[in-house]
Amino acid sequence: MHFRSALALAVFLLAAVPGARAQDSLNVTFRFLPDLGGAPSAPVVQVFLPGGFTGGPTDWGAPYVAGVGGARIANNHPSKMTFDAGLTEFRKVQRLRIGSAYQYKVQFHTNATETSPNGFTWTADPLNPVVVGNDGNSGITVTDPLVFQLAREQEGASTVSAVSAGIFGTQAITALSFEVNGVVRDGLAFFNAGTRLFRYTLPTPVAPGGQFKVTATDALGRTATATVGTIPPAVTKAPRPAGLQDGITYYPGNPGRATLSLFAPRKQYVYALGDFNDWTPSAASLMKRDSLKADSAWYWLDVTGLQPGKEYAFQYLVDGLIRVADPYSAKVLDPFNDASLGAVYPGLLPYPTGKTTGLVGVLQTAQTAFAWTDQAYARPAQKDLVIYEMILRDFIGKHDYKTLADTLGYLQKLGINAIQLMPIAEFDGNLSWGYNSAFYFAPDKYYGPADDLKRFVNEAHRRGMAVIMDVVYNHATGQSPLVRLYNESATGDPGARALANSPYANPSARHPFNVFNDLNHDSPALRYHIDRVNRWWVEQYHIDGYRFDLSKGFTQRCTTSEVACTDANFSAYTPSRIFNLKRMTNALWNVDPSAYVILEHFAEDREERELSEHRVAEGRPGMMLWTNLNRPYSEAMMGYNGGGNSNVSGAYYGAAVNGGGGRGFTVPNSVAYMESHDEQWLMFKARSYGACTNSPSGGPACNSNPGAYNVRNLPTTLDRMKAAGAFFLTLPGPKMLWEFGELGYGYGPNECLVNGDYPGECPSGTPGRVDAKPIRWEYRADADRFRLYKTWSALLKLRREQPVFSSTQTLVSLSLNGDVKRIGLRLPASEALVVIVGNFGVAPGTANPAFPVAGTWYDYFGGAPLEVTDVNALLTLKPGQFRLFTNRFIGYAEPGLAVGVERDATAGVPTELALGAGYPNPFATAATLRYGVPTTGPVVLDVYDVLGRRVAALVDGVQSAGAYVATLDGAALAPGLYVVRLTAGGETRTRTLTLVR
Repeated sequence: MHFRSALALAVFLLAAVPGARAQDSLNVTFRFLPDLGGAPSAPVVQVFLPGGFTGGPTDWGAPYVAGVGGARIANNHPSKMTFDAGLTEFRKVQRLRIGSAYQYKVQFHTNATETSPNGFTWTADPLNPVVVGNDGNSGITVTDPLVFQLAREQEGASTVSAVSAGIFGTQAITALSFEVNGVVRDGLAFFNAGTRLFRYTLPTPVAPGGQFKVTATDALGRTATATVGTIPPAVTKAPRPAGLQDGITYYPGNPGRATLSLFAPRKQYVYALGDFNDWTPSAASLMKRDSLKADSAWYWLDVTGLQPGKEYAFQYLVDGLIRVADPYSAKVLDPFNDASLGAVYPGLLPYPTGKTTGLVGVLQTAQTAFAWTDQAYARPAQKDLVIYEMILRDFIGKHDYKTLADTLGYLQKLGINAIQLMPIAEFDGNLSWGYNSAFYFAPDKYYGPADDLKRFVNEAHRRGMAVIMDVVYNHATGQSPLVRLYNESATGDPGARALANSPYANPSARHPFNVFNDLNHDSPALRYHIDRVNRWWVEQYHIDGYRFDLSKGFTQRCTTSEVACTDANFSAYTPSRIFNLKRMTNALWNVDPSAYVILEHFAEDREERELSEHRVAEGRPGMMLWTNLNRPYSEAMMGYNGGGNSNVSGAYYGAAVNGGGGRGFTVPNSVAYMESHDEQWLMFKARSYGACTNSPSGGPACNSNPGAYNVRNLPTTLDRMKAAGAFFLTLPGPKMLWEFGELGYGYGPNECLVNGDYPGECPSGTPGRVDAKPIRWEYRADADRFRLYKTWSALLKLRREQPVFSSTQTLVSLSLNGDVKRIGLRLPASEALVVIVGNFGVAPGTANPAFPVAGTWYDYFGGAPLEVTDVNALLTLKPGQFRLFTNRFIGYAEPGLAVGVERDATAGVPTELALGAGYPNPFATAATLRYGVPTTGPVVLDVYDVLGRRVAALVDGVQSAGAYVATLDGAALAPGLYVVRLTAGGETRTRTLTLVR
């Protein structure tokens, strides 16, 4: 039985309808033919044809169903196609103008439920090789006459049994010839002038990918022709040279030579085309085949006569149909996205326009070696890691490695010792998070040249900072050579089920969280490829390690036939997945024994613990696991501490003593984080939903009560971020920060992460979840925000200099339920003791610090010692206040960091500099100070004792014009008289306060 093409779309232009000018436009009948051979798995119930048919290429005009991700077209949209039951196809007529270019696409539905986030699929026209733009749209330029959509119709995945094409124009077709693998025939008898369809059933089927050519002549003598595929050549069988690896092999002793090798089992023939042979298929460009059996075939070719140091674009033409770049390409040229790179990538080799289509790779012999100077660099131990996750695009305006290298001082001063770059391997498009990976060996050019990346790594190492790459091995996009080689429906070759013969990817995803094309980690071919990738970045770019995105997906456990392929099933202990991860990590450690491996896993605890302990007894570091603490820290920040939802004990990797808590790992391999690219910012949550004194469950903003405590006021929220940092950065084990968290990013204009867990959370018009976000370096000039930076920096200084905060021998006690929280640290070897208490409520609270011993304790942020006689004496804590005590003097933080300054929302902008009387006065524990500045500028608010010594720096930075509230904490001060001095705009105001006990 003849099977029509898988998800094939045929477009045939018919005669002009009455009332239209026949010489400038034509009616076009678009046909969508649901596959009769078994895919998709569910029947197609409705089809839509959005496109730029009435205007420019973006005039799609398709309203999408609100709240359904992926842009599902509404059922009643005019682009809906009509089903012809007799022909089992969908049809839609569009009128197109001759000489115009159009983009279009198809969306087909396997269910008619509009609210369903599943059951619909976007696809390009599989019979049209012209794909334009970044979104995989099909493109058509209407000429007169035109031969369009040459189709090689297959029997399932086997031979081609028929050929067809649409042939259209304003004049009658008077002559038609067609050619199959070099044999020319007269085809006019097989052309239907009414439907404009040529179709011929082959007397002898031919192999897929064979040549098919049609030439048509109209009544005016105008000719149009189109060709797909090539005539299958006779391939020379020859073993590859000894030691040849897949990809490009260079010969330092012979810079005029390179050898190409492509692993492509079940393919008939491959041409290597490029600048070195003018992109011409010939006997000289036909690659030799080295094959023992059908599933292990390599194609290879020596390329000689190359000019040393010159870049050559090249590509493979596989079976006369598939044009694909080398999967091991270290540089990729893109015909659509390279033009917008501008100065970020100077001197880029031009794309070979007119020579080929699709992405192409680059080879270059005699490359100049980078001069590394990091030989003395030693990467930080995993237990000491403080990782800064960033997407370069949203961190610096120039989005290039060169500028990033110049910004490392900012991160170093903060206390960062590792930078984790969101995916930088070549991805689709330019503006992307990078999880749509296509080429694993090539740095994406949007961030600059490869040597600039090496300079950045070299500079980071000079500063003692590691560089970690976020890599995407769960899936690959349709642009990936690993996918294109075997994704027949994506390359225009109809018939076979997509990826059915792939040695790299699964025809259907094996787990419920996959995106794009799911890769098969049980396949030897993929394992070889990934091991080469991991080795490549470590050796070529001195990368310190990797974060494996969606590592839980490295399994074949779930299949489409399994009913229980659910999240719970997916997260359960899985030996095959554990084997794959251990195997990958072992291969990496064979190259670099201390390379970092971080997993985004979120599976059963026993699986994660096993991975964390992998080969630790042998001296290897073990794998690290991401630990998401966004929700409990958000709850604490918002002031919602009931029911244990704000218990942040998971930030400690081990098992706590005296009450329990912690993750229970035996090794410090749990990378805890309060924020990451996948979670909403703490600041946004707190400022949107934070509690206040007279509305503890949210509700009113409390601005009607001048004395109220309101989490949502910016200075207050920033103070609570300091407290969150104190209960995060002080716990032993690796930690991760998300970019600009140290400046209180979140809640500003367009500072909202559209997260699927919180639909409707962001204001209307907010950029999408993966869209570019505002870059906020101006936050450094905000005194309140920069005090947060300096507070976290002071905490990280303690962590760096005092072993009690990072040692694996530290004993940790945790009491983290409720508003008032406590951490106790003890390092037996030195008897270093630390007590941290904090109030995450919205009203004053009392804390029992439970000091382990009486005596002198040093308040690191208070700047004074505390004599403890009763170890259980209660301390009063203001809302949002924290205190960090040590039993040994280790110095003090900069004065004023942990003292809050809150904007007074009830007051307007004063006309002159003003400092109000402090209250209460006299005071016993804390005094509130109100002041106002008439113009934006530097503001200093200091407190002095009667000897003229500055005892507190409450404000020192730029503030906007307005009214403010500051708090003087008297806990570390001696009773007596104090002078408060406000300076701004060249003027000074003073007040006196009396502290009594």
